[in-house]
Amino acid sequence: MELTRRDQILKLIVEEFITDAEPVGSKTLIEKFHLPYSSATVRNDMMELEKLGLIEKTHASSGRVPSSAGYRYYVEHLQAEGDVKVDAGFKKEFQMILAKKSQSVEDIMDKSCKILSEMTNLATVVLGADAQAEHLISISIVPLSSHAATAIFVTDRGYVENKTFVIRSDKDGQQITNCVDFLNKRLAGTPVSSLGEKIEALRPIISDLLGKSSDLILESLVEAFMKFAKERIYATGAQKLIAMPEYDADKDKLQNVLDLINSPEKFREAIEQDAGKNASSGVTYTQDADDDLAIVSENFSISGLPGTKVAVVGPQRMNYKKVIGTLEYIAEELNKYFALNSGGKQVEPVKDVKDVSKEAKGKKNGK
Repeated sequence: MELTRRDQILKLIVEEFITDAEPVGSKTLIEKFHLPYSSATVRNDMMELEKLGLIEKTHASSGRVPSSAGYRYYVEHLQAEGDVKVDAGFKKEFQMILAKKSQSVEDIMDKSCKILSEMTNLATVVLGADAQAEHLISISIVPLSSHAATAIFVTDRGYVENKTFVIRSDKDGQQITNCVDFLNKRLAGTPVSSLGEKIEALRPIISDLLGKSSDLILESLVEAFMKFAKERIYATGAQKLIAMPEYDADKDKLQNVLDLINSPEKFREAIEQDAGKNASSGVTYTQDADDDLAIVSENFSISGLPGTKVAVVGPQRMNYKKVIGTLEYIAEELNKYFALNSGGKQVEPVKDVKDVSKEAKGKKNGK
């Protein structure tokens, strides 16, 4: 890709600032990168870049640093296809994870994000599929002993939640079974966002079915349904942000970033707010530039399973080449892994909850 002189200078400013976290002056650019331009030419180009809002001064006598718009322009226009390389050490560690067969998606994503955080020295976040798009498939009871049973709830996106109940007598066990049969008839296919409301509407009937045990079991059911409706988020490496110069001297800024990472709703909004503007790069920024935060995300869509977003979170002065290239590499390798381990077919969906119940009963009976 042939860059204009001005674009070349912006690219060098961004990459130098990413490396050193120090404002960049014209003298540094000329001496360090042996630019074939005069100091006056470089200074004039930097003044133009400043007027365009792509770089800015931190104070009167300093060099320049990239602005939010400058980082965005860099990611979208100044990185060539062959510009992105994945760290060899990361590839080796990642392949070691994939060498273990028959792992769950959750385990692989967990391990992948941990080494991704270590390699980038940034926080990583896994954001599950939007729970509001899910529907309850069914509920089933699995006896654990003569005095305990587990209710298993499964959605059409493969998400599973369970609740264990104490069974005081055979009569209680039968009442719970009757209640579950009733709920399957009334709730199957219900959007998870409506489960809590529906269970409350059915409270009088459930109370009749469960008798004295109704309040405790109803509250447990409502709690399980509320978990369904919540966004699913997993974050690792957030503590690495504490040492970043951008956050070290500004604890309020750091707290804002940590609050975002720990709030699934806010985090999804931050990722999706710019989706139309830079969908090709996958890079998004929070609306408040004062927080100095960048989110680089990648969609993971493994055959037969709900979509998941994996994101790297850190200051705008992150190494975009490394982060974007590594996320693309992970996505490509995971798709290969799950295609290979499913024999080229779709990954098997979660078994019907009735089959789960039969297996559990069979194990209990020694079959």
